[in-house]
Amino acid sequence: MHAKSTRRSRTAFSRGMLLIATLLGLPFAATGQVLWSDEFNAGAAPASNVWSYDLGAGGWGNSELQEYTNAPANVRVEGGHLIITVQQQLLKGGRRSFTSARIKTENKLTFQYGTIEARIKAPNLANGLWPAFWTLGNNFGTVGWPSSGELDIMEMGSAAAISAGVVNRRVSSAAHWEHNNGGADYGLSYDSPTDLTTDFHIMRMEWTPTLVSTFIDNNLIWSMDISSASCTDCSEFHQPHFMIFNLAVGGTFTGITQASGITAPLPAEMRVDWVRVSDNGFTILGGSAIGSGGVKSHIDSITPGSTGTGPKKKARATVVVVDENGAAVAGADVTGTFSGSHNQTITAQTNASGVADLVTTVTNGTVAFNFCVGNVVKTGMTYDPAANVETCDIR
Repeated sequence: MHAKSTRRSRTAFSRGMLLIATLLGLPFAATGQVLWSDEFNAGAAPASNVWSYDLGAGGWGNSELQEYTNAPANVRVEGGHLIITVQQQLLKGGRRSFTSARIKTENKLTFQYGTIEARIKAPNLANGLWPAFWTLGNNFGTVGWPSSGELDIMEMGSAAAISAGVVNRRVSSAAHWEHNNGGADYGLSYDSPTDLTTDFHIMRMEWTPTLVSTFIDNNLIWSMDISSASCTDCSEFHQPHFMIFNLAVGGTFTGITQASGITAPLPAEMRVDWVRVSDNGFTILGGSAIGSGGVKSHIDSITPGSTGTGPKKKARATVVVVDENGAAVAGADVTGTFSGSHNQTITAQTNASGVADLVTTVTNGTVAFNFCVGNVVKTGMTYDPAANVETCDIR
């Protein structure tokens, strides 16, 4: 429910936006191939090719009390976990200061659509701690908030949860975006029957071109219809995002903006066992950490054919694209050239089954052609023509 951005302060839910949110009651589990993951099994710090740090104090637009650092005391990798730790210092006059960490994959790992999930253990939050697992549009540095869009997969420690006596049992999740030159918000929360801070829990977001849904341990928190028919001003949720983990102290989300109000046991640790991005048929990976070394694609089959009748027959080629594990590759641009009775170069995109249907606009009464694939392009994937089952076919 909260952007935690340097560019804005907290806003209330925009109740009018409920009209474009469709709530679904049936959770669904991730079944796609894991395209990227960090299991936090190597090194003593987050991998620098994937993660960078937000540093400094100043409230972060939300009256937060901590200073973010990249010191090992605040962020480290140990025992197969990413560990973000809030530390407290007592200053002269009994004043308190806090340090913590916020890490992000901005420009290094981006994703558009997909299953994004992490196994997280939150600390005792009572009261004043605010752990979060969330995303921002990768154009944040250019357009700012809320035009970048924000998807909060997990936040805990809200003022409402404190007031209701469920601060260690409530998970909040929300979306934020630009609407009519202002900010729009929509989100809900889930109250667990048991304390969520005693063990790890899986926080997950399912993101497609039509729907965003978030879950804790397969329990639905909320869903929002982001299709153009229901949300005409949701372009922020159809572009690459990057992920963020942080553990804040105080702030408007918690309702505690003075150090004296922080009563949570310190030091406190937020642990992340792993974080993964899986393909849901629409997923596009990008960023410098992916580069040209991501998952490889190749042509599994080409089926030449035709459509139309008489002198206006069109040449057609159905191309199936898979990755090196044999899984269908969706959203890949396939470019191929017809020569012979029909001479034309066509580009078409693969569907959820990895199938691209290339049809010429050129017509002919005769259908006798050679078709060859020239390239397959998908962000975050490398086309490996040497692995093609076939590159050309004849009709």
